[in-house]
Amino acid sequence: MFSNEMILLQKNSDNSLCGKLLTKVMVDSLSIASYNACMGRIVAAPTAGSCGIVPAAVLNVRDELGLGIDETVKALFVADIIGYIIARNATVSGAEGGCQAECGAAAAMAAGAIAVLKGAEPGVILHAAALALKNCLGLTCDSVATLVEVPCIKRNAFFAVHAIVAADLALAGIKSVIPFDEVVFAMKDTASRMPPQLKETSEGGLAITKTAKRIQRDLFEKENAHR
Repeated sequence: MFSNEMILLQKNSDNSLCGKLLTKVMVDSLSIASYNACMGRIVAAPTAGSCGIVPAAVLNVRDELGLGIDETVKALFVADIIGYIIARNATVSGAEGGCQAECGAAAAMAAGAIAVLKGAEPGVILHAAALALKNCLGLTCDSVATLVEVPCIKRNAFFAVHAIVAADLALAGIKSVIPFDEVVFAMKDTASRMPPQLKETSEGGLAITKTAKRIQRDLFEKENAHR
């Protein structure tokens, strides 16, 4: 159902407005998310639908900075802690919290990890995570035909870059007015107010557009034809 978007990005890398680093981040995030959609083995970080964000953002920044395995492990430990805090106090499930809980949590994890790679203090790390998460609030999970492909794959590219922006802002001294723990609470509150149609049921949003319905019908017809 999805095309080779990462190949198109690679071919256009010399003309990219985002530069080499962000283009590589986008390519890798699309590749990982596409591999997941093909039933490939991935690390859910924190979920399969958002699996491309943390590795694409964190590992490419690591390479850009010329850092090694020790720094990488430390950064990923912090990403894990941020993800645990969100999962413990809110949710990382699209079915429970919409895509804000999946891509939002992943972006927060990646932003915090990137701040660690840059040697940031704990306060800066939490500001990076807060900035990333609060700018995902309200994002719906409205996947087409109940598959983790559209719009999920491309969202990985957007939110991998989003994480780098959040880290850059925090590293520059820009603070989240709302602290991280309160942003997590806000995400949980937002999730509780979202209708079921916008939480992984494919009954609202993009999933009920004319094109989405046509895609779903075509897929089911092909599936039935092979039974």
